[in-house]
Amino acid sequence: MSRPNIFEFKSYKPYILAHLDALPNLGRGQRKHLADAVGCQTPFITHVLNGDYHFSLEQAEAATRWMGLSESEAAFFLLLVMRDRSGSSQLTMFLTRQIDERLERELSIKKKVKITKSLDLEAQVTYYSHWLYAAVHMALLIPELRTIAALEQHFSVPSVQLLSVLNFLSEHKLIESSKNAYRVLQPMLHLPRGSKVLSLHHTQWRLKAIEASQLNESTNMHYSVVMSLSQDAYDQIRAKLARFIEEVADTVKPSADEKLACLCLDLFET
Repeated sequence: MSRPNIFEFKSYKPYILAHLDALPNLGRGQRKHLADAVGCQTPFITHVLNGDYHFSLEQAEAATRWMGLSESEAAFFLLLVMRDRSGSSQLTMFLTRQIDERLERELSIKKKVKITKSLDLEAQVTYYSHWLYAAVHMALLIPELRTIAALEQHFSVPSVQLLSVLNFLSEHKLIESSKNAYRVLQPMLHLPRGSKVLSLHHTQWRLKAIEASQLNESTNMHYSVVMSLSQDAYDQIRAKLARFIEEVADTVKPSADEKLACLCLDLFET
């Protein structure tokens, strides 16, 4: 099993238990090693994980080293410990805000996929006004779709509309023309949260998703579910989806350019 993601947890004790379960043989015998690492007896570990005892901050820091957490993961773990040890509602609220702020930073999609290129606002309005701009932009990564004739056949759009899109992408240094074909100069863009055109971008591709769902293609995936769940479960799912997006980016980057696809992902309160 892979190591659990600390940013999916709202308390440090469940994380340690999950970490132990992910070790070989479900962590049998590992509580003794953890006790040695933090400088206590094994029964104390049991009292902490199954009772009302808490690690001191020194013990908690030692535990992060034993679990092999990165610096950012360790800092978050220590925040959880401090919040669980808190003796006043004011301190608990303060630490909870710190935890929420760090989660927002960790779950930032731009940070996860490491995108730095953005268009200016005027160009964003054009690029995200129609799905064809992003579709052509990405299609040009596929060798078989790098000519106007191939793009026109693939998307079944008039050549005038296609040329307008290609001229825009060239003008903004996203692509360039070379020997009667096009190649991509900047493959990835990012719209920050709060962008005035973000909803337009989502709308365009969700309309395409609706269109695709009506085709009933066996290779496509469409999933919608309405559910009732706890706040903690909602937060865990949100963190898992952010982690999944990071994994998608890591999978796509080294892969060959063979297919043009769209992934739409939504989680929201109704």
